Formats: sequence, structure tokens, C-alpha cells
Amino acid sequence: MRQPRPAPWTEKIPAYVPGTSKETIAGRYGIKDPIKLASNENPLGPSPLAVQVMESSMAGVHLYPDPDAMELRAAAAAFFGRRSEEILAGNGSDEIIDLLCRAYLTPGREVIVPGLTFSYYRIASLVCGAEVVPSGMKDFRIDVDDILRKSSEKTGIVFLANPNNPTGTCLAEEEILRLCNGLPPETLIVLDEAYAAFVRQNDFLSAAELIDSHPNVATVHTLSKSHGLAGLRVGFCVACEPIISALARIKPPFNVNILALKAGAAALLDTDFLKKTLEITWQGLDYLYAEVHKLGLSCVQSQTNFVLVRVGDGCSRVYEELLKRGIITRAMTSFGLDEYLRVSIGLPRENEAFIRALREVL
Repeated sequence: MRQPRPAPWTEKIPAYVPGTSKETIAGRYGIKDPIKLASNENPLGPSPLAVQVMESSMAGVHLYPDPDAMELRAAAAAFFGRRSEEILAGNGSDEIIDLLCRAYLTPGREVIVPGLTFSYYRIASLVCGAEVVPSGMKDFRIDVDDILRKSSEKTGIVFLANPNNPTGTCLAEEEILRLCNGLPPETLIVLDEAYAAFVRQNDFLSAAELIDSHPNVATVHTLSKSHGLAGLRVGFCVACEPIISALARIKPPFNVNILALKAGAAALLDTDFLKKTLEITWQGLDYLYAEVHKLGLSCVQSQTNFVLVRVGDGCSRVYEELLKRGIITRAMTSFGLDEYLRVSIGLPRENEAFIRALREVL
């Protein structure tokens, strides 16, 4: 029987693999309340202002949301120090990545993606028929020089997460400027700043500051981590008006739901919640650095809300034993890092429970 045939390049596309859920581990091991430190979610929960405005907006969910997301974009413009015309709202940063690929890639074009980074850049690029060119890493850091060497007239997009996931490392201002000045203006440079709020590195430069001088730069943001709205899916592209106009023409008409629009705008105003999030994250990072070192293990210094821990040989066994104790981390085998676990920062009691379990397993 004849069937519709997908585009031939879709056969190359691996499915995205999410972190293990609490429900899965609860059912598998009969654990009442597992601790999930696998998906870099906000341990404080959602922004209280966002919850408050969602509750008051429930009566309007029978109506279509604003297709232009005017209120949300205005709040984002104030937050990022840009104009509303330079911002597009999306159903999470994943949709923004999809839209950028659809707008700027055609079959045969090349996309440069670091060897250890968020897997969805590769998936979204392959969907558009592009060829993905992996760039090298140096000590878990993105190698700007290797990206410049591998760029060519065929390069349509360069995807960079800054700070990077899953390594947690961050490019310095000098490296970002060298990259932007070294690539041709026809190449779109996408800087994903999903974790930018957590950076403590002094020489960090947000790509939102580069838009005027480098109109081929687009930056991607999300409220999933810093503002606790992962389940609502609120993301942004901040770029020059021609890029935003191109994305606006191809996005779905009602791509951000009405509760996400309201909650996102409120969350961006919740400075107290963001401050608490950063405090608990930075304290948690420092705690894990110290405790992991006491166990004779090492960490990759992180500018995010997670840390890459080198467990060494037998890491997969340690991962499974932690699951049996109700501690969910993220195994890094899919990245080729068989000796590493990625551990999200939780509440103090959750971080302490992880260390106790890890000590017991080791």
C-alpha cells in the first residue's frame, strides 16, 4: 500500500530525549516523592506574580490570545533594554529556534553547532534539510577559532548557547566579539541565552547589546529557568527588525497561549523572585562544588543553574543507584560523556539529599 513519504533528510533526525520524570521513578521504585535534579527547572516553582495573574485570567481562556503578544513584548522590551519591534514571543525558545531555521535555511545550507551543546539546534536544522557541521570544544568550552575555520559561504546559521548546555561554560566578551566580527554579515549568528541570568563571570556580554552593531545577530531567551515558567513555554527572539519581521510572517497566528502571555509579562516584573532564584542557585552551586570535591570528584565550573560532575568509571551504575534512592540526575552518555552526570541546582535540602545519596553510592 502506498503511503506519504517524508523528506529524505528526516531519516537523519534523532528524537529529542528529555530527562526522566518524577512520575516514572515513583512508579518504577515505589518512591513517594523523588527529587528531580535533571532538567534545570527552577526549584522555587513559578513566579508568584505569574501565578496570581494566571488565576485572574482563567475566565478568558475561551478567547484567542493576542497574536502579536503586545503586552508580553512590551514587558520583554523593558527587561532586555530593547524596543518591542525588536522582539518576537514564542512558545518556548524551541519554537524560536524552529522559526529561525525555517526562515534562514534551505536544503544544502550548512549550520555550525558545537560538539557538546543543546541537541535541538541539530534537530531543527536537519528538519530544514541543512547539513550540520560540528565544531570543536576546548576544556568543555566552545572553540570560537574552530567555528571561524569551519565557516564558509555555505554557512547559513551558527548556533551557540552562551552559557552552554550541558557544559555550563560561558564565552567571554572578547570571544563573542571576535566571532561576530569574523563571520560574514550573510551568516546568521544565533546566541541562545537561556541561562544568561545565572552568569557570575565578569566578562559576559549579552548579545542583546550587539544588535545595533551586528544586524546578523539574533539572541534567544526563555522564562523556563530564571522565572519558573517551563511548563507554560515562554520564549523570545531579540534581534533587528528585519529578522523579527521575517519570523513574524511565518509563525503560527496564536503561538503563545493566553495564560502564558499574561504570566510571562507578570514574571518579567517579579524582580524579587528573580533575586531569590539567583541567590539559591549560586549558593547551591558553591555548596555542590565544595561537597563534590570532598568526595574526591571534580566539577566543571558553571555559569548556569546546573553543574557537570565527573563521577568517572561506573558512572552509569552511580546514575542508576541514585535513581533507586529517588534522586534523578541527567546521564551524559548521549553526549559521549560517559563519566559525567549533569546535576541541576535544587533547594538546599534537595542538594543535601543528592550529596548524601552520592556518598552512599560511592
